[in-house]
Amino acid sequence: MEAGSTPRVAAILVGDIRREPGPRIKYGGLLTALGARLPLVGVGDASLRGLLRLWMAARTFRPDRGRWRELFHKNTAAFRHRSRKASRLIEAVIGRVDVVLQVGGMLDARWHDSQPPSVIYTDYTALLSARRPQVGRSPLSGRELDAWLRLETRAYRRAAHVCARSEFVRRSLISDYDLPAEGVTTIGAGVNFTPLPALEPRRSDAPPTALFVGVELFRKGGDVLLKAFARARARVADAKLIMVTGERVPPGLPLEGVTVLEPTWDRSRLAALYASADLFVLPSRLETWGDVLLEAMAYGLPCIGVEGEAMAEIVDAGTTGLLVPPAQEAPLADALVELFENPDRRARWGRAARRRVESEFTWERVADRLAARLETAAAPAAAI
Repeated sequence: MEAGSTPRVAAILVGDIRREPGPRIKYGGLLTALGARLPLVGVGDASLRGLLRLWMAARTFRPDRGRWRELFHKNTAAFRHRSRKASRLIEAVIGRVDVVLQVGGMLDARWHDSQPPSVIYTDYTALLSARRPQVGRSPLSGRELDAWLRLETRAYRRAAHVCARSEFVRRSLISDYDLPAEGVTTIGAGVNFTPLPALEPRRSDAPPTALFVGVELFRKGGDVLLKAFARARARVADAKLIMVTGERVPPGLPLEGVTVLEPTWDRSRLAALYASADLFVLPSRLETWGDVLLEAMAYGLPCIGVEGEAMAEIVDAGTTGLLVPPAQEAPLADALVELFENPDRRARWGRAARRRVESEFTWERVADRLAARLETAAAPAAAI
């Protein structure tokens, strides 16, 4: 790359941003904003497809669908195959690319030393999940986990720079993977609603309603929430809870006043749920970021999260919501009651939450920070 020129970027991620709603919703805003700042040559999908995908599904099969899903994605064979596919995608654009943006830590886009420098943007590390195997996001252990960590560490260390969504993840990258502090930057993330929604006044005569959105019921603390909500409803009899989850609610959990809905990628349906709620609650057992918190805040909802996770970087306790100890029913019930019983506080904190999204959590701001890192990474590279 010539001095003073604008670097050309190729992005690699796991998912088809054109055909699959999940990757498009999660990363579309980032790539659109980045493409307005730097030439984005292309977006490559490193997912396993065709016969390779079928082979991997058979190889990792487990009766427990949740464990099967995690193991399908998180095994060393899959990591290597995704990395090789990414390498082929990059080879196809050699001569037109100065730097590669790798989204996520599930592959190594610099599989070969001869390829352009890379910057990794991630919201997760395997070691954060491995420390809490009971949560279900870490299917590996023993030598299998060690082998994965060697590959993951190699990818981070070969990158020119690593950008983390949260300081929570940045600390893990530095302390767990021995990356230099100057080589890792927290750049946040943006809200996945474009444009930001217009805020409508909420009905004062409607029952106070909490909203939970979490495909993984247990990891997101849905079971704790149901017990806490039952306690809260004993004190606020007309309170409601809307629970959007992809896992079956275990028998024996209280469901009075609760509406359980299937998850959806339909943004208009999800938007209607945010607009119908008075507050949002996400008592996760492990949360390295929290896109749904940003979405709720964009709709002017105060949020209840947990302490000690990345949520503390999103929710400003006492200003835009509340933070409670993880996996504890009584403090969560008290937080629910506090917001159920105080509509003026809900409104004030909800307005502050929306302002916080507008000032801190837009993809335009994130793209500015990321573009600076990509430019620095590309600067020392010779023309390719």
